Amino acid sequence: MLESILQEELPMSLEFCDALSFVQSLTPTWRKTQQVILAELMCAVQERPTLCLSDIARALPPGPGASEEQSLHGRLKRVERFLSNPRLDEAALFVRWFHLTLCFGTDPGTGAGEAPILPLLLDTTYFEPFAALIVSVPCGSRGLPVALTTYQRNTLEACFPPATTWPTYATSICPPAARRGQRVVPASSVVEVHWSQNLIEQQLLDYVWSFLTPGLWVVVVADRGFARASLFLWLQAQQRDFVIRFDGDTWLSLPDGTTGATKEVLSLRPGQSRWLPVAYYGKEERVPVAVLTVWDTNQTEPWYLATTFAAPQTTETVYRWRMRIECGNRDQKSGVILREGGDQHRLTATLHLHRLLLVILCAHWLAALVGLQAHHDLPAAQSGTLDLASSTTLEYATPNSHTWNLLDQGPAQPPPTIPHRGAPQKPPSWMRRFAARGHLSYVRLGMEILRTQDLARLVRRAVRWLGLYLWRLAPLWRPWQTRYRLRHWWPLPT
Repeated sequence: MLESILQEELPMSLEFCDALSFVQSLTPTWRKTQQVILAELMCAVQERPTLCLSDIARALPPGPGASEEQSLHGRLKRVERFLSNPRLDEAALFVRWFHLTLCFGTDPGTGAGEAPILPLLLDTTYFEPFAALIVSVPCGSRGLPVALTTYQRNTLEACFPPATTWPTYATSICPPAARRGQRVVPASSVVEVHWSQNLIEQQLLDYVWSFLTPGLWVVVVADRGFARASLFLWLQAQQRDFVIRFDGDTWLSLPDGTTGATKEVLSLRPGQSRWLPVAYYGKEERVPVAVLTVWDTNQTEPWYLATTFAAPQTTETVYRWRMRIECGNRDQKSGVILREGGDQHRLTATLHLHRLLLVILCAHWLAALVGLQAHHDLPAAQSGTLDLASSTTLEYATPNSHTWNLLDQGPAQPPPTIPHRGAPQKPPSWMRRFAARGHLSYVRLGMEILRTQDLARLVRRAVRWLGLYLWRLAPLWRPWQTRYRLRHWWPLPT
């Protein structure tokens, strides 16, 4: 019965028109040719999940302006023009990814009247000889990306737009210069050499803070690779909170005069924890921080967490979420978005890998939204409480629709995290079509649906919801521009 309700006479689940509408909702300020090639690359990566340019070029769909008889060399040139485009406003993606996390992100639950916490999960994943520094926000069992930079590990060439083009919270929706006829400079990355990897990390955090909502309580969460006194001092000077794990051999000083390696000063046994409201990190710098030590019985060593929080419970909860970015990185690099290893790319240009990772992260977001849409639609369709064939459903809505209750038909909130240990839990009956055993994460579920031939209507509903949700962030178009976009960007299904 479920298949008959969702049956769609389409050759594949991800149609080019839906991919293009998805891209246009995320990048309304891009040129049409830029949006088209990004949508084509997303479809190509779905068909050939690899970073090899020749394989991606072979899978490029015809699309508007492309010919089915186009040679491989011609398709490669189209891909390389996009990867080297000096007018690509990458900040448009980052701003809208960030606003999506405000809908699906997880809040540890602060006290009444306090601002919501936004944990920024900072981690590095490697595509040898390059590295991608990704900032994510925890959403259910995964960390969904909001910004990234790519750098060469040996030469420290990193991709950042000039600071003068960074968006701000006031101008991220519509640059005022666009209304006065002045030239708007897109925030397009350029490759520059940095003196150290530490400066690359700090510049990425500065970039993210340029467009964050001022009322949010931002917390930087990172692993031992980011633990250093200079970063702690810099974050404290910026008045930013952090929870960063450090090594047990790090020098720590206590107010009572006790000094030494942390593992000797704070000796624990499995199952114990200890909270120090005041301690001094480093032998020479002596940075004042709070320290939480936690040793779970199923871990081989304790966690030593340096933080600016005043509550140990919030510190522990926020750091436990850091593990979700590793699951997100695995989704992007191998197994879900990319089937082949991320190191098998044969790329030599840092900017080319950076732009390809933008495509991968867009595919990651599409898979996440489709998976969450499945958590909303498929159980209801199975029980008969949702009629996807009705003309009043979400898939027929235009982005400027004032029927805001249609947002309730969109993606569900992320499902609770399934523990790795313990007795395996049976997946619900609607998920057994996609899972051979056990539950699927909503990202993996979304990719399975994108590779299924009869669930295109579900994908379209997720795309329609995205256009409706992000319409509030659309630029202040003139009436004729709005009419054009409603007619061509989000066409009604026939």
